[in-house]
Amino acid sequence: MLPITLAFLAGYLWGGIPTAYLWARFRGGIDIRQHGSGNMGASNVIAHVGRRSGMVLGLVDGLVKGTAPILIANALGYSEWVQATAALGAVVGHNWSPYMRLMGGRGIATMGGILIGFGMWPELLFGLVVGGIWGGLIRKQSAIYLLAIMALNLPLAYFLDESGLLYRSTVHMTVLWSVLALTILKRLVANWESPMEGEPMVRVLRYRLLFDRDIASRDEWVSRRPDG
Repeated sequence: MLPITLAFLAGYLWGGIPTAYLWARFRGGIDIRQHGSGNMGASNVIAHVGRRSGMVLGLVDGLVKGTAPILIANALGYSEWVQATAALGAVVGHNWSPYMRLMGGRGIATMGGILIGFGMWPELLFGLVVGGIWGGLIRKQSAIYLLAIMALNLPLAYFLDESGLLYRSTVHMTVLWSVLALTILKRLVANWESPMEGEPMVRVLRYRLLFDRDIASRDEWVSRRPDG
């Protein structure tokens, strides 16, 4: 039990390093929490600092925060459960950073890094093609597609295992359930913002869950600035 607890704590403190906040301060001279969605993640950095900065940040959040804890725990001889606990701890830290008053990003890149760490390539490819290319670049509605993908990755993983194509352990399935639950929770609480004036809470929660924003207009949401 002790390795599990320590793994989660180490992952949480590691994942909680506010990379987007620090990078936006360094490269753009802005507080990323005051721009666009307020999300401390790659997508908001792309919108307000630059595409290259956001892509670099996405790789860091994915490989350094998500993949690295798995590889390190594996190299030290710990079980898959310890590896998964450390990586999921990093997602929790990224989403609710202990250094930023429990504010953070959405953890999508870090979750992708976990799939890389466990070699879950079909699930990752499914997410990149449907969520990233189709949902993000073509449909401009990546949030709802990413949520659907996370849900659909569960039967996909079950099918791969049952058909004998690729082995999927209980740990793998637990990871998929966990990232779905963490995504839903993060979207609903966001960064603890109160609804905008005149916006009913029920509608705000629906928008948050499905579209990861508080209002109907995506362009208005992602382009918000402190100066209005």
